[in-house]
Amino acid sequence: MKNSQKMILGMFVLFGACMIAPVYADDTSSSGATGMTHQHPDPVAKVEKRLASFKEELKITSDQEQVWATYAEKTKSNVKDIRDRMEEAMHDKPQTAPERFDRHIELMKQRLASFEKMDDALKQLYMALTPEQKAIADRHFAKMHH
Repeated sequence: MKNSQKMILGMFVLFGACMIAPVYADDTSSSGATGMTHQHPDPVAKVEKRLASFKEELKITSDQEQVWATYAEKTKSNVKDIRDRMEEAMHDKPQTAPERFDRHIELMKQRLASFEKMDDALKQLYMALTPEQKAIADRHFAKMHH
């Protein structure tokens, strides 16, 4: 794998870890790949599994279902978009060092935009949670920083 591809893949992995961090604990039980390489499971399938687990842990009520669905959909959409951009970048023609640097800057801008989209959805979900659920979410997302 080319160094630029490894770097892009590394950025994707870092983004995934930060996007929904606790939902992204390493899962060795995941089955094979459907996109990036034969070594990596599809990040969208992985996040769907982790979101289901997080939803169960939070014990989302019927009153909270709509805000949860919005949060989950934005999360899946962002992960899919990032996966697709990373796959596209990995198949780009060879680039000069300045071109690669510019590409990385563009990918970082796109990641920031993804975080900004998630910010509102996460805040809306958090506002709808009970104090007990908020404590669970706080512990869950505290894993973002390791």
